[in-house]
Amino acid sequence: MEALQDLLANLVPILQVLAILVGAYLVLLWAASVLWAYRDIRRRSDDVSVQVLAVSLVLLLPFAGLPLHLILRPPQTLAEKYERELEQEYLRRDIEEKYVCPECQRPVEPDFILCPHCQTALRRRCTSCERVVDLTWSVCPYCGADGAHAARQAPTVVAASYPALQRADDAMTR
Repeated sequence: MEALQDLLANLVPILQVLAILVGAYLVLLWAASVLWAYRDIRRRSDDVSVQVLAVSLVLLLPFAGLPLHLILRPPQTLAEKYERELEQEYLRRDIEEKYVCPECQRPVEPDFILCPHCQTALRRRCTSCERVVDLTWSVCPYCGADGAHAARQAPTVVAASYPALQRADDAMTR
């Protein structure tokens, strides 16, 4: 009987130390969950009242507040939401604006000869029929005129219809 009492007497201080360590670990775990909830909700919402509610939920309900926070939090971060909105905007732009300048990527009309923003030559006029044709075509599809001869004259034809470009073209040839 004395051996059992000695064993219990020696075991009680060890159990007290273990209880203090487990208690300290649980307090640290609770504090870490409050900090994690604070950082998580800051990444997911700009609304201060939602942030305060989420942190107070985890703070006031130790270990039960964290699963509630995980259930109630917004499904995506602000960065993910921003990226999704950008992607949707670019997809909309691709659908709406089929013609863009190859140089500055701004929208242009399908029959523009020059980009109104950066003055890049987009198309040329056929020397025979005066219709707008693509720069890469070697033959005019409207009249059958040879585009190779017209392609050599394209800067002059384009510059002739725009006085500012005519002056720039003249300055380059001097």
